Amino acid sequence: MNTLSASFEVDIQHLHDLGVIDPASARSLEIFTSGQLNSNERLYFSLLSSNLLSSVSLDAKKKLFTQGEEVSVAYFVVSGHLLAVQGERIERLGPGSVICLAEGLAGLPSSKTVITVNTVQARIIPLHKVDSFVPHLPPALRDTIRTNVMRTLGLTQLPKGVL
Repeated sequence: MNTLSASFEVDIQHLHDLGVIDPASARSLEIFTSGQLNSNERLYFSLLSSNLLSSVSLDAKKKLFTQGEEVSVAYFVVSGHLLAVQGERIERLGPGSVICLAEGLAGLPSSKTVITVNTVQARIIPLHKVDSFVPHLPPALRDTIRTNVMRTLGLTQLPKGVL
């Protein structure tokens, strides 16, 4: 029997209550630098305000990824909800979720089938762009990315030649 195993989302209402509505506003930037945001909220804010990512609106019941298929883009969820299914495990994903970035960076197929529950606003993370700048990052940051990818995917080492 499938049951909900995990869920993740940034509390958008909390951000709005703090005054973070338009990431380019002076108030939002003040809050960002004040230390009032936790790490997930800071990541949400940073990806939301990035001019390197394009926006997309996804209809309800749209399949984004099928388990075992190649990953060429990842998604950062701005609003809406999705379900990720991996065997008997079901995860509910909401705002702030980053979907299939680890698999894409590791050159691995999608570990889950991911479907939108309702209309989802997202930012597209084109992996070919990420792949082009990762080799130019400082070694410590590359090591951090490598460690996070391995931890996210439950790997003890990455495939040879990846990251």
